[in-house]
Amino acid sequence: MVTTDESDLLSLERVLADAVDHAGITGHVNRRRAGEAEILELRLIGSRRLPFSLTTDAATAWLKAAGVNATAVYYDAYLVISLRDKPSVDQLVERLLRPFMYAESVSERLHNALAQHQLHAEVSLQDSGSMVLVFSDSENLGAAVRLGAALGAGDVGEGLKLHRPGGMRKLAARMRLLLTGALGAGVGVLIEPGCAHVEDELQIRLTVDQGLRLAGRIAADPARAEEAA
Repeated sequence: MVTTDESDLLSLERVLADAVDHAGITGHVNRRRAGEAEILELRLIGSRRLPFSLTTDAATAWLKAAGVNATAVYYDAYLVISLRDKPSVDQLVERLLRPFMYAESVSERLHNALAQHQLHAEVSLQDSGSMVLVFSDSENLGAAVRLGAALGAGDVGEGLKLHRPGGMRKLAARMRLLLTGALGAGVGVLIEPGCAHVEDELQIRLTVDQGLRLAGRIAADPARAEEAA
């Protein structure tokens, strides 16, 4: 395996550290001397978002299957992935970190697009390919109605008693049809009625690509954003 000089390794350290941060992986990157050369270490201190468990065997098997030229060893509190050159760093970034880097960027874009319409949702990633939007609502599901308006269906709540469970269920069905038409099949919509101490809750389950399409759709019409405000 060809090693890199110190300046190249410092640059690779920054690249890998930035990728780890943007992917939301719990880990730390540092350099370590191994004999006459220095290598990069990615120390993973949690299994969040990893496709393997924090064991030497599981990580080694994944690296081999993914075609990443690196080694893995588990110590008392963390797993260390050792990389010696730019190709191995590029492989690890592309195959382990890039999917979540993309998903995080979509999540941020969607969050910003929603905010243009005074819609504030908790956007969480289930994995690198799917996300859940949660709107906590104290306005009789006004968030769902405003989201419908942002998609061109301002009448989505028309005729419904949104303070009643039956009206909420009908709204969920309408939102599912609306979002499926706009984003494609597989959208999930769930409405949880609140109570005196808990707000109503609208949950929307999407793929990450659908989340990107949703962000584009609701950010495409500035006039609707101004009306929502």
